[in-house]
Amino acid sequence: MKPSIKLIVLIALLPFLFFQCTENETKPSSQLVKLNIEYTWDNNPFLLNKAYIWDKGIRKDTITPTKLIYHINNLRLITSDNEKISSKQMYYMFDFEQNTYLPEAIAFNTAADDKQYTITAVEFTLGIADSATNANMLLGNLFPSPMYWGMVQGYINFKFEALSPKVNAIIYHIGGYLAPYKNSRTLKLSFDKPYLLNKENSLTLSADLFKLFNSKHSIDLETVNLVHAPNDQSVLIADNMAEIFSFKSLK
Repeated sequence: MKPSIKLIVLIALLPFLFFQCTENETKPSSQLVKLNIEYTWDNNPFLLNKAYIWDKGIRKDTITPTKLIYHINNLRLITSDNEKISSKQMYYMFDFEQNTYLPEAIAFNTAADDKQYTITAVEFTLGIADSATNANMLLGNLFPSPMYWGMVQGYINFKFEALSPKVNAIIYHIGGYLAPYKNSRTLKLSFDKPYLLNKENSLTLSADLFKLFNSKHSIDLETVNLVHAPNDQSVLIADNMAEIFSFKSLK
């Protein structure tokens, strides 16, 4: 009795089907981590053009933010065995008004080696520390000119502007890459526990803009309200800007 044509075809396809199945099962996979940052003002949602009250006891200051733009660079996830997983891009810039990260949203991909990664912290730099990048504007057109002073002072690391009745305008343009005003800051945020990565993950940080005025240094708006060049006051703001970020969740 001759085997049917269908049976012959199936037998012929078995090696191919087995190979495809094996290949799919053993194909290395990568884990994706997307970074989100939630902005607050002393535990309230942070919004532009909204008035916030800073009650100092002896007096109250009103602050109405109008602009927030900053550089966030050299982002790395740190694993439990001290490996570092770099973000897709080295340099990013965030514009709060546009709700946009340039050149793209911040994300990390692990190596496609089928390893299970457990991460414990994230580190990054606020601002651009490298002197050659600052002096020669090596980022080119990646970031627009409003965030670049020129080769002597380099990039503006952090730009915050606001209105306040007592001083009219608050302008903090924080930059500087030469001593004694090296105003970029490197942060390491440890998580509340180690997290085993899934195929897709969402890492959320908090950024409390109130700490720009009241953290490592308490800023007196009547004396520190116009900072648009590297100087002693810019160091105070640079120290405080490193305090605004904290870990919130990883899902």
